[in-house]
Amino acid sequence: MRKTRQSKAPAKPKEALKKVKTASKAKIPDVDASMNVMEIIALHPGAADILGAYGLHCFQCAFNTLDSLEVGAKSHGLTDTDIENMVTDIEELLRSSPVPPAVLTLTESGAKALLDIAKAEGKDSCLLRVGSDESGGFCMEFAELTLADDKTFTNAAVKGVAIIASPQALHRVGGATVDFREGRFKLDLPKPVSAGCGCGKGECGCRG
Repeated sequence: MRKTRQSKAPAKPKEALKKVKTASKAKIPDVDASMNVMEIIALHPGAADILGAYGLHCFQCAFNTLDSLEVGAKSHGLTDTDIENMVTDIEELLRSSPVPPAVLTLTESGAKALLDIAKAEGKDSCLLRVGSDESGGFCMEFAELTLADDKTFTNAAVKGVAIIASPQALHRVGGATVDFREGRFKLDLPKPVSAGCGCGKGECGCRG
């Protein structure tokens, strides 16, 4: 069981937490009690262990995408101090984990496949969003527009197509390559991640 501070000691002030600030690295996402459980687990599957240590097994509940962490915690009898400590534990987990580069690579075959899809739909451009799903795994889906904080990546050999990802997604899939082979798009993760899982130890059960 992952060690947590529980209610034995007050949470550390957020400003006291050591933050990684490197321009070439993915942004470490902020966590707060207004997020739902699966949003948090999508940032790092190891967060499920922390929730479980506090008696929260909401990631196994059908309502985990509806209630906020705060609402779910209080419904299980946790105090404000418990919630603050739990959020701090999760933030420390994120900050102690390896930070991937904030970049994605789109291969030429992947870019050409995107362009073929665009042309088949009578369009001259196409976007593919890369992200992490609610189970802590990885997913790709077509998008119509980019969001304000999205990062865009292209292949110089093919114009009009791109892959996009949010800073939160890059925290999980940064450094990956998007390719098209065997009739489908594939997300090739960097070796340190694909060899194990989201927690880097092969213990969290996520899909690498």
